[in-house]
Amino acid sequence: MLTQHTYFNLDAFKDPATSKIWNHTIHLPYSKRYLEAGEDAVPTGKILTAAPNSINDLASTTHSLGFAQNDPAFAGNCGAGGRCEGYNNFWLIDGAPKDAVVLTLASPFSGIKAELRTDQAGAVIYTCNWMDGSGQLKSTQGTTTTKTVGRSSCIAIEAQDFPDGINQ
Repeated sequence: MLTQHTYFNLDAFKDPATSKIWNHTIHLPYSKRYLEAGEDAVPTGKILTAAPNSINDLASTTHSLGFAQNDPAFAGNCGAGGRCEGYNNFWLIDGAPKDAVVLTLASPFSGIKAELRTDQAGAVIYTCNWMDGSGQLKSTQGTTTTKTVGRSSCIAIEAQDFPDGINQ
């Protein structure tokens, strides 16, 4: 299955307030359903529907990526027995018109906005839960204090077919 795994921080790590991406906004207007993440952080194949204003409700309105950080379930939302925070989930794209924007990611700090159009079944949203701070930033990124990619400091958006679909 083909996809890409590019990491983004729309602030280029230049926001003096934070190197995390929780202030980035996201909206998936055609994605009320998502795949449950197992304890191994791999989709179980079970399709769930996001309740309005729940952690995984990225369809009803534009949210900051960190809007649900105070919810106790946020720490284990992406499976892995609570060892990850944020997102490592697959959202189904349902009923999107051809060439519609199915995902918007934006930064209020930089003003940069990215839009995704795809013919794939959905998209994985991964908020860099497993980054350990050992990955070096490019010389054009970062501040005098931020030199590496740490946990929750980037996001990958992977348009693709159902992950692990062959086994589910």
